[in-house]
Amino acid sequence: MRHRKRSTKLSMMTGRRNAMLRNMVRSLLKYQRIETTLARAKEARRLAEKVITMGKSDTVFARRRAYDILADRDLVMKLFKETVPLFKDRQSGFTRIIPNGFRRGDGANLAILELTERKDVEKLPKKKEKTKAEEARPEKSARQVPEETKKFKEEDRRIKEPKIKTISKAKPSLEEEKTREKAKSEDRKAADKRGFMRNLRGLFRKRGDF
Repeated sequence: MRHRKRSTKLSMMTGRRNAMLRNMVRSLLKYQRIETTLARAKEARRLAEKVITMGKSDTVFARRRAYDILADRDLVMKLFKETVPLFKDRQSGFTRIIPNGFRRGDGANLAILELTERKDVEKLPKKKEKTKAEEARPEKSARQVPEETKKFKEEDRRIKEPKIKTISKAKPSLEEEKTREKAKSEDRKAADKRGFMRNLRGLFRKRGDF
């Protein structure tokens, strides 16, 4: 007889379905609230209720059975020390399902699976708003360098940079100008003579050819 063996297959193989449900229960115990499809939420709720009921009897056997499902020692410790104490006054109804509309795309029914008793999470303190006086003050950036260090750096650069000697261009004297002009004229004459001799050689060659 298959009494009390009702289970939805969820269009999955047995191994994959069981692994998915265990992961959902782990996430539920860790974050206290998960969002999934309605069909999966109903199946995960059955397993979650079973695990929390195991935690009611704090024995070695119950811890081993919970470890077989959760496969996480830290999560088992959290179940017995943090989650189960929240349900001292409850014998059942440890979770609830809240409809959450339809999924965009395939139109599947969405739902939120959460614990009925949840532990308050400590929120970080908000940053204080700046007053007008603080806003008027210039903010000190990490890259801002004090003026003293800037002066020292400028002095170091002056010392390290090589000094370039500037040569003053003085006007040449009259004698220097005359000598330069004579040298230029002699160079021109020599160039003209070379060109004249070349022309003569070319003429003699042409006559010899005739």
